[in-house]
Amino acid sequence: MSKTRALSVAASASLLLALFVVLPGMGADEKEKEGKGALYRPLGLFTEVLGLVRSNYVEPTELKPLLAGSFSGMTEAMDPFSEYIPPDRMAAFTVFEAAKEKKEVLDTGIVLERRFGFPVVVAAIAGSPAAAAGVKSDDVIEKVDGQLTRSMALWELESRLSGKAGGRVRLAVVRDGKPRHHTFDIVRASWTPAAPSAERVNGETVIHIPALTPGTAAALKDILKSLDRTRPLVLDLCSNALGSFDEAARAAALFVPAGPLGELSGRRIETKTFRSEPGERVHESRLVLLVDSGTAGAAELFAAAVRDAGTRDAGSKLVTVERKKASAEDADAQEVFDPGAEATKDADKQKLAVRLVGEPTVGMGFTAQVVKLSSGGSLMLSVGKIRTVAGKALCPKGLQPDDQVFHGPSDDTTGRLDPILQRGLKILAESASRPKAAA
Repeated sequence: MSKTRALSVAASASLLLALFVVLPGMGADEKEKEGKGALYRPLGLFTEVLGLVRSNYVEPTELKPLLAGSFSGMTEAMDPFSEYIPPDRMAAFTVFEAAKEKKEVLDTGIVLERRFGFPVVVAAIAGSPAAAAGVKSDDVIEKVDGQLTRSMALWELESRLSGKAGGRVRLAVVRDGKPRHHTFDIVRASWTPAAPSAERVNGETVIHIPALTPGTAAALKDILKSLDRTRPLVLDLCSNALGSFDEAARAAALFVPAGPLGELSGRRIETKTFRSEPGERVHESRLVLLVDSGTAGAAELFAAAVRDAGTRDAGSKLVTVERKKASAEDADAQEVFDPGAEATKDADKQKLAVRLVGEPTVGMGFTAQVVKLSSGGSLMLSVGKIRTVAGKALCPKGLQPDDQVFHGPSDDTTGRLDPILQRGLKILAESASRPKAAA
């Protein structure tokens, strides 16, 4: 057997080992669906490509980085948050995870995802050192302390951002796709997410919800107690990317009637259903929810649960796609409203007691586990997804707004209201004037 052939066989064996150790039962599932050869045909192609690269590439190539690249590509193809940790990085990964668990290091308040090989800021949480330094959603992090981040694992970047209080980290970012770079010096410090707050803007009440961490639902309830429960509100979820699904459900229950809010489910985890109970609701009027490209995770469950319940409350029915059929075709298909009208049509929008206004959300409705490999490496793998009452998965696609509006340029300092907030206030004013006109 030639050296190239031996390497190809070794590569194929390594990939088979990863597939069957990490995802037990996957091969059996595939065989049942498409026959015995369904799994092995792609592996044959992988072996062929690997052999051609090693024998024909302009320079000699090593097997190890090629395999590491293939594993990383496999996880990135699933969603922007799953990652492969090679054996030679496991010691550093374990040390960082242990330091986080023991709270020996402070993070800077940046939530990350990967796009096109680069780490991108999902959100800089309000109240965090990163937000104070001026980091914003959609900033592409090009360098951290002078080191290029291209192909740097998200956990590794997080470890570089984290450290002792008083330490500094410098980020070079690309913003709004412009060639000019922005540099931010972030000073690590203890911090807590900003609490919910209310303000009057153009005669309407706007409640800002920067995070959904423990205590958020109780703080929201205190704010709502001082307000007229029958008055419309604007709920601002922009750049809300921190919190738990349990807290999101508790907060959503303040605005909806008793009933299902969504579920967390996966092939290898126990399904968890979120519900609102009788007596939890403290607000009973129209709502406008503001979302953007920094709305992620628990905030997406909150927004979906409140919008879906508001839709049912207004007499419009969500069409639920059969779960089996949805998984076979498109489990992430956007739910539609009955009868027949698409959610983007003006006539259908008027039926909604809750309107979602702003930008498409991130699609971070998942839970992850670290699975160890026999090679000594690990996979950080999404094992459960949040699904709405209508069956729509909130990962990797997020929510589509009923009214799509985008933020202005991040460096706009004119002092005008943000376009998303402007549109939300306009919708609320229009909904309040319709009953008066009818009278």
